[in-house]
Amino acid sequence: MGFETLRMQIADFQGSHTVRIKEVDGEGRVRVLRKILKLLGGMPDTRVQGRITYPLGDLVLMLFLATLAGSDSCLGAADFWMHNARLYKRLFGREAVPSHDTLRRVLAIIRPEDLNGLLVGVLTKSDAAIRKALKLPAPEKKVVSVDGKQLRGTGRKADTAEEIKDLQVLNVYEQDSETCLYSEAIESKTNEIPHAQEILSRMNLADTVVTFDAMHLQTRTVGIIADGKGDYVGGLKGNQGKASEFARDLFTPENLEKLKAVDGCHHQTSEISHNQLEQRSFFFYPLTRSEKKGVFADWKKAHALVCVSKHMVHNVTGKTTDEVRYYLTSLKDIADAAHCIRAHRNENGLHWGLDTVFREDDMTLSDRNAALNQSILNKACLALYAKMSNLIGGTQRISKKRLRKIFGWDFSGAMSQALALMDPPTFARSVEILPRKAR
Repeated sequence: MGFETLRMQIADFQGSHTVRIKEVDGEGRVRVLRKILKLLGGMPDTRVQGRITYPLGDLVLMLFLATLAGSDSCLGAADFWMHNARLYKRLFGREAVPSHDTLRRVLAIIRPEDLNGLLVGVLTKSDAAIRKALKLPAPEKKVVSVDGKQLRGTGRKADTAEEIKDLQVLNVYEQDSETCLYSEAIESKTNEIPHAQEILSRMNLADTVVTFDAMHLQTRTVGIIADGKGDYVGGLKGNQGKASEFARDLFTPENLEKLKAVDGCHHQTSEISHNQLEQRSFFFYPLTRSEKKGVFADWKKAHALVCVSKHMVHNVTGKTTDEVRYYLTSLKDIADAAHCIRAHRNENGLHWGLDTVFREDDMTLSDRNAALNQSILNKACLALYAKMSNLIGGTQRISKKRLRKIFGWDFSGAMSQALALMDPPTFARSVEILPRKAR
């Protein structure tokens, strides 16, 4: 099954080619920005018409570009445009920069689904343009991960000392494009399940594998995926009593040794990560017909159980750690299941990026809608950084954290490359592909 993500394909391509993105000149930058501005201008505006100084699309683009350049607050966004007055006047045709209060109020009234939909549309076109320019095939299968994230700085009310629960956000993240397709606010973890079910029921899941943790391993969720012609890999824990107990009883040390001897039932990987050696053993047990009709009768398309045994050795201290996890899947190949399980664990990279690159846990927005919209802007910028990191660094990839600093230091040059990625015709003119010379 073809699971190669765009990042993996670009890495392979750069093994034999050098990819360069020529700088877009000033006129080209403004032209692309105005295209994006026109797109953002289609967002519904609930403000009182006749009392508006700044068009909604202008304000959203201001916030997006300021976030790209390193701003982590509305005050920072206002400061950014005060220090880029020439670009501001050329792009928006005015002198006065909106106050941080204006930017904050706008973040609070935008419908998150409108903002996310427009930004995802821009990023998806960028993926298609990259594949077309480099002649890369679309993946046969996509992996979509469902997971929630807590915005830790939102557990308070404005102008009061009252503490409330932190805002929970459900993310549906596509591994191929490294793009968050959906971001929806939920009031508590217990409400995450129906939110996920509602989103998945709207999606086209054909040729898609959905991964999720044990919270979402619900018969209805699995049924929605199966009815949508998708596949799934879901964590299996104690919340699924009989199924979880069956897995624990099945994957005994003796049975694991037996599975090692069965072709297609054992897969092993090892790597150095986080300053430690990580060895993973995947054990694949295809369910029998009677088991599918018995314990797993309510799980549509259930085909196999997977046991993942992870052994970690710290390179400095020598400390060893062992971890065992169980999964239920509709997939029929152990290598495919292993890839999807690793992909879901890598979804934590989204959390890591938001927390370390954007310091999302330090967000000061107390309005929950504004906080969600700022999180959506962060995720769109993170996806754009990922595309730039994959292309610009060549064999020496530039980290997203470094890229954000580069935007702050050289906004004009960095934005030139980012805008080329955001507009397919501009990218087609700007990309330069050279074969690597044999050594």
